Amino acid sequence: MKKINEQNPEKDGSSVSKNVSRRDFLSISLKALGGLAAIELGAAGILFLRSRSLSGEFGGIMTIGKIEEFTPGSVVEIEDGNFYLISTEDGGFLAVYRRCPHLGCTVNWMENEQKFLCPCHSATFAKTGDFNNKLVARALDYFPVSFDKGMLKVDTTAPIVREQHLPQHVSYPG
Repeated sequence: MKKINEQNPEKDGSSVSKNVSRRDFLSISLKALGGLAAIELGAAGILFLRSRSLSGEFGGIMTIGKIEEFTPGSVVEIEDGNFYLISTEDGGFLAVYRRCPHLGCTVNWMENEQKFLCPCHSATFAKTGDFNNKLVARALDYFPVSFDKGMLKVDTTAPIVREQHLPQHVSYPG
């Protein structure tokens, strides 16, 4: 049988409750909260740094649809891809980035005027993305367009910077 030290019960380890001082409680609590905050920041950092080049999303190769679905001469906004898909009169395709090269504002397609307009400084761009006035120094950036088994695909990993529109920026199926 174990003999309990009656003078100092903590010495033999039989004491169940230990008085925790306010200082010790606050110290332990702050360390626990600091650890939790570090874990949350680490998880947020990992999510931020993960690859955004996911298939089918902006930052990757997006399948837009069948080639036949696009009317020649039309401009279609692909909102998830941050670009406008231009179907030219002669059957070509051009994917123009929605971001203005001057201030980075989102340009809008004006159907009635058949041009793009930047709402930040009223710069206008032709249907091909070429700049119309001297407010902007270059044309809208574009994304490469490819074709696979009758499907139209746009590679949105990195916009291609251009000074002006050239005929080779337009892609043709087949």
